[in-house]
Amino acid sequence: MTPDTNLFVQAFWVKVREVIRPEIDAAIDELRGAGHDGNVSTQEYSEVPDGLPGHAGPSITLALRPANAAEDAVHPALEFHADVARETVEVLTPDGRSQSFEIAALGNTEVKAVIGDWLALFAPKSVA
Repeated sequence: MTPDTNLFVQAFWVKVREVIRPEIDAAIDELRGAGHDGNVSTQEYSEVPDGLPGHAGPSITLALRPANAAEDAVHPALEFHADVARETVEVLTPDGRSQSFEIAALGNTEVKAVIGDWLALFAPKSVA
């Protein structure tokens, strides 16, 4: 990993810890309060393709599981993915939408808006 890549990946995880994850945790609390479930997963960065679905990390993903959903149902997810090549944070939704943010420009307001839009599209109406 080059020094520039290393610095960008570290900056992404700082942004996750300080900005993105607190907003994801608030969304999970809201989902659970409405009787649904939300789960978080992360993926580390590797220069070697790992064969996992989705983009090469690093990323953090919020998945929604509505109440009464079948265990094997596909649940909508919102992914915050660090595009290492472009040094941006890409926000990806299950319907193919994406937004790109310069890492320094991605703050609580932007993350809250992205999550709110995602909840409005994919969460049961009692949450959005």
